[in-house]
Amino acid sequence: MDLDEEDIYWPPQNTNTFGIPNEPELLNEYELYKPSKGTRMLISERNREAYAEAFIENQRLGTLADLCVRILAKRGTRNIALPVQQDPLKLRIHYDSIDVDLPLNRCYFVDDLRYWQRVVLSKSSDKSLHHKKIHEYDWRGTGLSIKFIELVEACPAEFWPEAKMAKLARKIRDSVRSMHIKHLQSLKDYSFEQYIQSESEIDVTSEESDEVIISSDEPDTVEEEEEAEEEHETIHNASKRPSATLGLVKSTHSAQYQEKQHVTGKSVGLMPAVDDLDQGDDLGIDERTMERRKARYARNAQRQLLRDLQLQKKEEHDRRLRRRSLLRKPRVEETVVKKRRRKKKIRGVFDIEVEPEPDDGEDKIPDKRNKEKLLQRIKRYNYPSEHCHHIDLSFVRWFDNLVSFTLEFLGPHMGLDYHNRHLNFSLDDIIRLSKGLRSLDKLKIFRLRNSRMDNIKLQILARALKSLDTIEVIDLGFDQLSDDCGTSLGTLFENENSLKVLELENNRLSKAAMDSLGIALSFYDHHNLEYLGLAHNPLGDEGLSAICRYILGTNHVEELNLSGIDATRIAVQRSVATLLRNHEPLRRLHIAAIPLDPHLTKGIIRALETNHKVVHFDCRECGFDSDEEFEADLIVRRNNFELDNTYLGDTTKTEEDIMEYINNVRHPILQKVENNISCQDECIKNRPDKTPSEPSVEEEEVEEEYDIWAVLGIKASLAPHKPEPEPEPEPPQVEESELDLGPFVYDPNSFDMDQFREFVNNPGPENRFEYFQKNKEP
Repeated sequence: MDLDEEDIYWPPQNTNTFGIPNEPELLNEYELYKPSKGTRMLISERNREAYAEAFIENQRLGTLADLCVRILAKRGTRNIALPVQQDPLKLRIHYDSIDVDLPLNRCYFVDDLRYWQRVVLSKSSDKSLHHKKIHEYDWRGTGLSIKFIELVEACPAEFWPEAKMAKLARKIRDSVRSMHIKHLQSLKDYSFEQYIQSESEIDVTSEESDEVIISSDEPDTVEEEEEAEEEHETIHNASKRPSATLGLVKSTHSAQYQEKQHVTGKSVGLMPAVDDLDQGDDLGIDERTMERRKARYARNAQRQLLRDLQLQKKEEHDRRLRRRSLLRKPRVEETVVKKRRRKKKIRGVFDIEVEPEPDDGEDKIPDKRNKEKLLQRIKRYNYPSEHCHHIDLSFVRWFDNLVSFTLEFLGPHMGLDYHNRHLNFSLDDIIRLSKGLRSLDKLKIFRLRNSRMDNIKLQILARALKSLDTIEVIDLGFDQLSDDCGTSLGTLFENENSLKVLELENNRLSKAAMDSLGIALSFYDHHNLEYLGLAHNPLGDEGLSAICRYILGTNHVEELNLSGIDATRIAVQRSVATLLRNHEPLRRLHIAAIPLDPHLTKGIIRALETNHKVVHFDCRECGFDSDEEFEADLIVRRNNFELDNTYLGDTTKTEEDIMEYINNVRHPILQKVENNISCQDECIKNRPDKTPSEPSVEEEEVEEEYDIWAVLGIKASLAPHKPEPEPEPEPPQVEESELDLGPFVYDPNSFDMDQFREFVNNPGPENRFEYFQKNKEP
């Protein structure tokens, strides 16, 4: 071996290293018996495969007791060992060792907030939660809700374990405040075979539990009946004929509409008794009465349509029962008497009659042997929404403490297996959901987004929402609501609920919906609607002018969102300017993404300048130039300043009041510091007294011996003589020159050569030699 080569034989790079606990005894043994570096450099160590000395010290591994706590935490979280409960550090290690993917039935009883914080941050898509502190958010309630929703979304649509899920919901119902469901499982392909195969037996299910409770028609008031008695006399006589529907007609108007509805094929979009409403002007009926009557007719029409659907559904149910009973009956084989045929004389080969082969059903088998028929059969069935069922959504009634509920019918996680049927949902799903919502007395926020809604589904849902007295926010954005949904939207304002926010963005609402919604708002006086979102709807000129006309003069709509609506530029400018000038409750206005002409934007700026209450004005991508956007921003800042300084424009304030208000104004940062100082002073004032670090021991006084001689009056000379204590010696006085004034400071620039030689041996800076050499004069 060449001595010039320095070959060091260390373990390979891919050698696994192990961590050892931080036990003092184990570390001492390791330090004693571990191999030295010289031993590792020997040639005999070159071909080793096992390196026992590859143990390293891992700071995060903890002691052997910590490892035991972690193993016990993974084995179970319900029964915590008593030594772990008594030691806070061990208890912290126990909760940090619990897996975030633990099933809900094994961790619902955990009260540690840090564990639920880890669960929420690992499973929630909201990245802003990382900035929340431990006591600023409901981590446990949100974590329980996320784990329960995972079970709901994983449940197949064909089977819903109601008893098991209800038992689990009862354990967490007190802590769950919000719920957001996105990806419900849809029916599998084999569930639609009964509809694809035309000759298969149709399953019959009981639908009594899902029946919609429909209220009776609203009759006219006594005054209206007296006014319109002569007007509808002929119509009342014609309406006495028996109707094809089941509902009992309580008023002449509803009877007339039922006759028209029956003749025209029960269409929903037609408005009843239009001619009669025109005749009402001749009789002197005011406009508000006509609007109220018009809305009543529309609501009665919706009720009648629901009755017709229930009747049709019941007839279909009876037809399926009859068909099923017929299919179950055994077939009666009739004996056919065969007639003897005369044999024809065969004159040639081509005169022989050959019977066709019996049908073996090959053409009806949907497989690769007949691709054309399979494609035709699949295209013929379009997976209608009434066949696309989901699990029973009435389970929300179990969580009676829900404050926020969000539902999105986005289907399962499809990836590349996209199909249109995954996004559909049936009317039965909405009926069950409405049944569950009626039991939520504390619900404030309801959101149904990214769903394919229609008028009938919205009518059923609106009837359930209007019965909730605590509802404040209703979000129906991205639900494909058509223009015939206006009556259903007006149903939300029938009862005395506390609705404040109505979001209808990205739908297909137009003039008819705006008329119905505006009429409902004009008669709604119980609470003020603060926010109305109509962004990205094809309102048109008539729809935009209608909604603006109805909200003027009311206390509704402090914030209006009209971004991206479909209307002409002149209509937008006229309606926006009218709102800014005449609608006093307006505080925020959004008109982004509406292209306007340059000469129209100036009119909006002039209208905004006259308004001193609008504190937010969004006009991005509207054709405003930079100067106009800057002017609009200045006007909004002016309004915000006037809002913060209430004394401006107030004639009741005197100069002394204004000076007192100005003296009390503080900078926000300074005010925050003062609040923190006051909180700290309050905390110090109310904190308990400090406990001493060492226990205070009171010294017991030693009683002196009882002097019997002094009591008897005998002379002190007979008493035993006590030695007098010697005086303590006084400490020697130390002169100031001998006092220790601290460490000696070397100042080399003030030393001469003799002083340097005197103190050169004393301890001092390590680089004093180099310092003197560097500053040495030549």
